[in-house]
Amino acid sequence: MKTITIENKTAKELRSHLLKELALFEGIEKRFQKKYKMTLLRLEEKIKTEGVSTKEHQIWEDSIEWRNATEEAAKLRAILAGFATK
Repeated sequence: MKTITIENKTAKELRSHLLKELALFEGIEKRFQKKYKMTLLRLEEKIKTEGVSTKEHQIWEDSIEWRNATEEAAKLRAILAGFATK
C-alpha cells in the first residue's frame, strides 16, 4: 500500500466527504434491513432458493442496490481506517 501526504486542511475535507458518503451508504443498508426485516445475506439466500416472481421484481432490484451499498460502505471504512489527519 502506498502512502501519500496531503495538506492537513485537504485531508480533513476529504475525510469529512468520505464520512458523508459512508453515512449515505449506511442509510441505504438500514432502510433495506428495516424494509425486509432480515440481513442482506438472508435476502440473497431467499432469492436464490425461492426465486423472484414477476410481481416481486422489486426485491431483486433492492438486493442489488443493498449489495452495492454494502460493498461501497466496506470500501469507505477501509479507506477511513488508514486515514490519518493531524
